Amino acid sequence: MKMNYKKSLKLVTLLASSILIALVSASTYSYMFIDGSVTIGTQKLIWLEGNDAPSGTTISGDTVTTDLDVEAGATKNFTECLFLKNQDISNHNLTITVTTASSTSTFDMHKIYIYKNSSGSWEYVDTLDVTVLDDQYSTYTGNTPLVASGYYRLTFEVKAKTGTSGTHNFDIKVTYE
Repeated sequence: MKMNYKKSLKLVTLLASSILIALVSASTYSYMFIDGSVTIGTQKLIWLEGNDAPSGTTISGDTVTTDLDVEAGATKNFTECLFLKNQDISNHNLTITVTTASSTSTFDMHKIYIYKNSSGSWEYVDTLDVTVLDDQYSTYTGNTPLVASGYYRLTFEVKAKTGTSGTHNFDIKVTYE
């Protein structure tokens, strides 16, 4: 077998340059790592359906879907619609925010009244105006956190303008630590 020295020399040169490039490239990297873990527990705050919740209200994990049926021109109250329960052993700060507002051209009034209970009686806390985008209640601004095993009751009061109809969406977000 005849050996071609020219081809062998090219192959050795190519191999040597590849090793040199690999060494230079490898020496310019710095490494960082994450050694983490995930602890799986139970949900700290949960929604509970009240006796006055509209039929068809569903709770799936951290999301409530409810359809508040009202008549145009008449005020309707849902006095025991939803509860937000702190089932944790620790107090939790939270913020309740209107993220999709109801239109003032459709509603004369769309409010959520918030009450708290940790001792057996309901105490008024705040009112959210659902027609105002980003209206919020927050325990971070001088209010006390939702205590361990405590509840918030959310009461809805809605009055659609006379002559209006249709389905109008709104969204509320609860953020807690």
